[in-house]
Amino acid sequence: MNKLMEDYNEKIKNNLLNMISIQSDTGTRLEKDMEKHLYEWLQKLEYFQSNTKNFGLHSIAEDPLERAVVWGLVKGEGRRTVILINHHDVVDSYDYQTLRDYAYQPEVLRDMLKNVKLPKDVKDDLDSGEWIFARGACDMKAGIAIQLSIIEQFSKKQKFNGNILFISVPDEESLSLGMRSSAGLLEKIKNMFDLEYTILIDSEPHQKDENNSGVFHTGSVGKLMPVVYVRGKKTHIGDIFQGFNPILLLSQIVSATELNSDFSDVVEDEVSPPPSWSFFRDGKKCYDASTPEAAGGYFSILSMNRTPKTILDQLMEISKQSFENVISRMNSNYSNYLDKKNESQYKLPWENNVKTFLQIYNDAISESGDEFLKDYCLTIEKLKTDIKNNIISIPESNLAIIAKTLEYISDQTPMVVIAFSPPYYPYVSINDFKELDKSVSDIDKVVVDIAKRVCNETYIKKNYFMGISDMSYTSLSESEDIIPYIQSNMPLWKNMYDIPFEALKRLAIPSINIGPCGKDLHKFTERVLEKDVLSQTPKLLLALVEYILK
Repeated sequence: MNKLMEDYNEKIKNNLLNMISIQSDTGTRLEKDMEKHLYEWLQKLEYFQSNTKNFGLHSIAEDPLERAVVWGLVKGEGRRTVILINHHDVVDSYDYQTLRDYAYQPEVLRDMLKNVKLPKDVKDDLDSGEWIFARGACDMKAGIAIQLSIIEQFSKKQKFNGNILFISVPDEESLSLGMRSSAGLLEKIKNMFDLEYTILIDSEPHQKDENNSGVFHTGSVGKLMPVVYVRGKKTHIGDIFQGFNPILLLSQIVSATELNSDFSDVVEDEVSPPPSWSFFRDGKKCYDASTPEAAGGYFSILSMNRTPKTILDQLMEISKQSFENVISRMNSNYSNYLDKKNESQYKLPWENNVKTFLQIYNDAISESGDEFLKDYCLTIEKLKTDIKNNIISIPESNLAIIAKTLEYISDQTPMVVIAFSPPYYPYVSINDFKELDKSVSDIDKVVVDIAKRVCNETYIKKNYFMGISDMSYTSLSESEDIIPYIQSNMPLWKNMYDIPFEALKRLAIPSINIGPCGKDLHKFTERVLEKDVLSQTPKLLLALVEYILK
């Protein structure tokens, strides 16, 4: 057994180093190089040479980069199936700067980093020789290497209970197009081979807790990206009270939401991080001595139990209160201004006006009909081209769509419009399942026990993986508070983005995340603990899969 494990350890390391050397930047054709590597790796296994229908490439429909999902099914006896899932794209390596040429060469990079001034914890890990430094080493080619070793071991078994399905997707670091497209693939494989999906295991990395315990997750945090568009009333700065500056109102909304812990969900001892804005901009194209006509931005909210409906209601209330505060402040300043001019008091005409994208879209159809719809479709097509050519980002394009929609309604007063931008990640948790297979119902206790017995390590459970993951597209709870609010308030819905909500409801696969220990994801000091990759996590995963299938 020890000799067998040593052989697999060497195979895992060689495979990991090979995969790291294959640059697979997300959102580029480089991802296809990893697809090719993984497909050819499966193809070389004796099992798949004898069972050619059990693996393949699932092309993603209408993908301009022509990417595909790689899959392979090792079939045993019965219907019970464990899904091993990962993503083979990585973030780019521009943050390595002068070391970029070495980002995919761990041995060389280790020597080069010795000449760089590093934080103490990074330097300690580098000097220890226990960590593999490289782009993608941690996120998440180490997880792929571990999963492939499991696939290889099961492919050599003569008979075993259950089945193992390997799924490797592109685009996780961007819009999760690969995983969203995999819902249909999972249904197809399930029906083709008459499978029952017992559990899905992702192998994203974790960071040990303060007691140096390993961490696994029985769910994944959700992510929603609200877009806020504020239309003001343009005026010359010499007649400033004759207009309404949208920057003032947007600033109030940003101030009321940025780092606002009222948006943080609490589940047991876990708390989701508060919101943070990523983009804030006025709509001026060039300088003139006037206020901007509009301003807008977008931010991210991470949720563990808060639905789009709840978040939208909360944002509407905050926006209305911010609007009231701005009107009150403007009237107070105007009153002081008039006093200084010894003029009669006069109240400004502005009124609270906050709407959802659905409301203004329906208003535009009601008032302008086909004329609006024709221009709306042309705008969408133009934006698709601009997004493809990197002229505008997907989140920013929502502001252009809102502006176009507002042109076709009669209400031209200052207004706040709230919409949602792709990507949307539903939160998922094993705790949300009313019924679970008996091998999965106590999965947290099982993992802790196996880690202690097999790996001699302490592991603790966290309810949610906070890094955002493809686990979000394995099931869907509280769909009535999700589907209609996303579909109707996301301007790009069914134009450039969609989620197969109904398929997710049908699949309803419980999922967990168990991966190696890693640090500094998306940073040039990204690294993964070699012992975890080669020995500890493979043993833990192998024992867990065997337990579930038995």
